Amino acid sequence: MEGTVQMSLGPALRDGPSTAMAPADEAQLLLLVQRVREGDLSAFERLYQLTRSDAARILRHLVGNRTEVEDLLQETYLRLLTALKGFRGESRFRTFFYRVCANVALSHLRWRRRRPEDPFAQPPESIHPGEDPERAAARRQAAKLVEQALERLKPKKRIVFVYYELCGMSPEEIAQAVGSSPNTVRSRLHHARLEFNEAMQRLLNTRAGGPHGSP
Repeated sequence: MEGTVQMSLGPALRDGPSTAMAPADEAQLLLLVQRVREGDLSAFERLYQLTRSDAARILRHLVGNRTEVEDLLQETYLRLLTALKGFRGESRFRTFFYRVCANVALSHLRWRRRRPEDPFAQPPESIHPGEDPERAAARRQAAKLVEQALERLKPKKRIVFVYYELCGMSPEEIAQAVGSSPNTVRSRLHHARLEFNEAMQRLLNTRAGGPHGSP
């Protein structure tokens, strides 16, 4: 089962063409950061344009495929504008940027655990032009299963899991992004994988009417 889940995880999380910041963009982003720190707000607008799709994708998987993402994007960039004043380039911009995303997501996930879930908080299904209907249905079904399994993870484990599986970040880079140690990240990742696979197994059994299908 573990191999099956891991093989299907990538396509399910990557719900479309990859929009992650490429390593080659780092120099351009750092130049924009420098201009922002010098008071050039047009540079911040350009930084927003270059990173928004990546931030939206990451936040969607950190907090779930919810309408809340748009509000969280606004909060992320408000925090980023303030945080850039203290950015000295000790880490890659991507790591710094994902730390802001992680902080916003962590606060939101903790808040959401203290309130009832809104059953109408899901946005409409995404449709990719020209996509085969059967493939589209399978993709949406797989994405729903992944999101439901991610819901079972505690916030800190979920963030580490998504950053490793979706962003391809190393434990060392994740540690910088979440303000923890690499060993702690590895431990959280190990437990997150076990819990994610167990959740996926239960969800698949539920769909198939298996022995573990009861909640």
